[in-house]
Amino acid sequence: MSHKIDNAQQDNVMSNLRQHKAWRTLLLAGTATLALSGCPGDGDDGEDGEQGPPGEVNVNIADATSLQAEFTGAEVTDGTASVTFLLTTANGIAVAGLESYAELDRLGMGIAKLAPLQKRSRPLPGTTVPENDPTQFKGTKSDQWTSYINNLVEPGEVNVGDDFPENWDQFKGTQIQAGIETGCGMDENGDGQPAIACLEAIGNGEYRYTFPMALADYPVVEGIDTTYDENLTHRITMELRRFRGDSALVNAFYDFIPATGEMASADQTREMVVLEEACLRCHSNDYTNDAAHPLILHGGARFALENCTVCHTTYSGDPETGATVDFGSMLHQIHKAEYFMIGFGGNGQDYREVTFPANGNDCSVCHLEGEDAPAQATNWYFHRQEACLSCHEKFAPADWDGTARGLFHADSFTPWVEGNCAGCHADDTNLMASAIYHSAKDMATENARTSYSYELGNGTYDPALGTLTFTLTWAGEMAPEMDPNVKSFWVNAAAFDGTEYDMGGVRADDLGSPFGRHKSRISFDLKTANMADSVVTSVAGEGGITYTVSGIDPLVHDLFNTTGQGFLDGKLFVCASASVVNMDTSTLVPVACDNAETRVIEAVVAGNKASFSVDGSDVTMRQLVALEMGCVNCHAEQADFSSSHVGTRGDETYPPNSACGSCHAGTPNTAVFLTDGSCVSCHNPHGSAHSNKPFERGFDFKVMIHEIHAGTRSERRTTDLEITYPDTPANCYACHEVGQLDLGSTAAKPPTLIGEVEYSPTVAACAACHATTEAANPSAVSHFRANGGVYEGTMGEYAAGGNAETCATCHSAGRSSGYDAAHGLME
Repeated sequence: MSHKIDNAQQDNVMSNLRQHKAWRTLLLAGTATLALSGCPGDGDDGEDGEQGPPGEVNVNIADATSLQAEFTGAEVTDGTASVTFLLTTANGIAVAGLESYAELDRLGMGIAKLAPLQKRSRPLPGTTVPENDPTQFKGTKSDQWTSYINNLVEPGEVNVGDDFPENWDQFKGTQIQAGIETGCGMDENGDGQPAIACLEAIGNGEYRYTFPMALADYPVVEGIDTTYDENLTHRITMELRRFRGDSALVNAFYDFIPATGEMASADQTREMVVLEEACLRCHSNDYTNDAAHPLILHGGARFALENCTVCHTTYSGDPETGATVDFGSMLHQIHKAEYFMIGFGGNGQDYREVTFPANGNDCSVCHLEGEDAPAQATNWYFHRQEACLSCHEKFAPADWDGTARGLFHADSFTPWVEGNCAGCHADDTNLMASAIYHSAKDMATENARTSYSYELGNGTYDPALGTLTFTLTWAGEMAPEMDPNVKSFWVNAAAFDGTEYDMGGVRADDLGSPFGRHKSRISFDLKTANMADSVVTSVAGEGGITYTVSGIDPLVHDLFNTTGQGFLDGKLFVCASASVVNMDTSTLVPVACDNAETRVIEAVVAGNKASFSVDGSDVTMRQLVALEMGCVNCHAEQADFSSSHVGTRGDETYPPNSACGSCHAGTPNTAVFLTDGSCVSCHNPHGSAHSNKPFERGFDFKVMIHEIHAGTRSERRTTDLEITYPDTPANCYACHEVGQLDLGSTAAKPPTLIGEVEYSPTVAACAACHATTEAANPSAVSHFRANGGVYEGTMGEYAAGGNAETCATCHSAGRSSGYDAAHGLME
C-alpha cells in the first residue's frame, strides 16, 4: 500500500504499476524503429539487423516533480528482512538514481509484527503492573503492532516554558520507545561511486532495500517480545524525502506474511481508521502549507496512519513526562484537550487547549463502521489499559495503583460495574463489551430518531386573523403534546422576503405578545403550548395533525404581513434510555421523560424545512452558499448548539416557554442544520440583536462564522478558549462547494448593520478574516472602499443593486485575482 501527497492520483498507483513495463516497451520500441529508419533518398538494399533491446524511459530523482512508491514484495531471509518497491512519478514514469542520490534527506524504514498484546502492558508512570495478574489480561484482545526496533530512552534537556502544566515532570524516567531504521548512510559501491548502503537498483525505477541488521540483532528490551515468527503478519513502512520541506514526500507500507511471501489480506492485518474518511474530514492534507495546520509530524515526514502505528505502540512512552505515546491513548487525550509531552528539540507539545468540534464522548465520530469500513474497524471494542485510562484516569481514587484493574475494580466503580465482567472484558459471546456502554447514547439517539421521524407540511398564513396553520406527519403513536416520551417539540417560523431574512427591531410598545417582540420570527413548543387557552391548537386527521397558531400580532410581527411568506423548521427532544441492561442494546429505546429507573438522555431529532405562504404554496428557499456536509464533517450530524445560546439570556432569565424565552433561552434554539437558513433567520445582516456588538464580534452569520474559524473574533461568550481550527481559514472549499460562492449575487444582498454603521455584504464576509478593524489592516479597508465596498459606512450608504461593490470583477472564481487563486485553491 502507498500514501502520497497527491491524493487525487492515489487510485492510479496500481494501474500505473501494471501498465508501466508494457507502456515503456511499446513506446521505446517505436522510438527505436524511428531511430533505425534510413533517411529519405539514402537507399537501403541490405537486410535489417537484429533489433536491440528497448531503452528505458525514466526521470532522475533530482528532477522528479512528484514521487510515489509501491511495494512489490518482501521477504525475511536468514533473519534479515528486505523489501522491493517501484518508485515512479505521479503519472507513472520510473524514477532512477535513488540508490546513489547523495542529497537524500531521509530514508526511514520500520518493521513490526502483528502479535497478541504484550503480556506486560505499559504501566502508568510511577506504578507497576503486578506480575502474572490474571485480571489484567482477561477476555479477548486485539492484536497489536510490536516493533523489532526498540530502545530505552533517558530524559533529555527540556526548554521549560512558563505555560507548562504543574508537576509536568513528576513521572519522568527511562521509557521504551519503538522506532524506525534511519542508519543506512552513503557508502561506495566498489567502483568509487557513492551509494546508499542498504539500497540497490534492480530495474528501471525498481529497488531493493535490505535492513542493515538481522531482526534478532536489534536491541532486546526486557518485557517486549521481539521473537521472530514467520507465520505472523509483518508490516514494513517507508518514509522517503529528497530534501526537507520537499513536496515529493512518500509514506508507504507493506503488510505480508513471511512464511508464504504473500501480501497480507485485509482480515490478516490491523486497520481500524482510514485517514481520508476519519481524520481528514477535519484536518488538512495540504502538507506543504504550514498555515493549514496539516496532519504531518516528525519533522514534516510522517502523515500515514499505518506508519504512525509502528512506533506509537502500547509500550512506548515519553521519558521527560512519562506520558504514553500509545496511538489510541494519545489521540484520545489530544482530542479531549488533556495531553502534554515533550517533543523533538526538548520543546513542549501542549494540546490542553484543543477545541474538539463534535461530541467527544461519541466514539463513532472517528471510529466509523459500516460496509466500507476497514476490516478491523470494530477493534476498538476490545479494551486496552492505555485506551481505557486515557479517559477514565480522572475518576481514580486517591489510593489507586495506576492500573486499569485497580481503577475499575475499586469500590467507587462497583455500582457501575455491578459485578458484570463482560462490561469491560470482551469474549467470544460478547464482542462489544464496554463499547456497548460507550455507544449507548449514540444508539439510543439513533433509535429515537427512527421512532420519531416527522415531516412538517407547508403552512398557510392568514394575515387578517394572524394565524399560521400547518400539518405534522408524525411517526409516534400519539400526538407529541400527549406523548410522555417527548420532552419538547419546538417549531420556528421566520418571515422571508425572497432574498434575506430580517430579524427586525423589537417593538417596545407591546409586551403582551406570546412570541416575543421580534418582527419576523416566532418559536413555540408544541408540547407545552398546546394546552387549554393556548395560542396553539391541534386537530388529528388522516393526513396527520393540523396545528393552528394564533396570536401573530401584525402590530408586533409585522414582517409576517409584509412578506406573507417564510419557512418552518422543527427541533424535537425525545427522552431515551441510555442504560444498558444485561448487555442488551434493545433497552436503548425512547422512554418516558420522568422515568427514574434508567439513565435518560434527550435525543435531538431534526425534520425537514417547510415553507408557509398566504395560499400555502412553495416558497423559493434562500440561496444556499455553504455545504452542509462541510459542517457535518467536523461537527457531526444534527449538531446541537443549544448550549451556545444560554450565555447572555439563559433559561433562568427567560424560561423557554416565555415570550422572550421562546427565542433567547438555549433549549428551544431550533437550528440543527447549519446551512439551510435556520441560523440566518436570527443571524442576519439587519441590525436588531447585534446592533450593540462591534464588527469583531459580529452577529451576522457570515461574519460570525468566518471570525470563529479564522480566530479573529475578539470575544466568545461561552468560552475563553480560542478555536483550534484544524485547517487553514483560506480553504473556502472546506465549507463551500466549488461554484457555490457567487460574488455577484453576494453584492445584491443587504448590507450588514453594526450599531450606527454598515458594511457592504462582500466586504463584511471578507473583512471578517482580513480586517475586523480598520487599524488591523488599513490597506485592505482602503482596497474595499476603492472598489465600491462600504466599510463602517453611514446608514443607507450601500444600496444593493445601485452603487454595488465591484469585487466580483476581479475576485470571482476563475479570474487571475479570484478568491480561489488568492487563497491557493486553483488546481
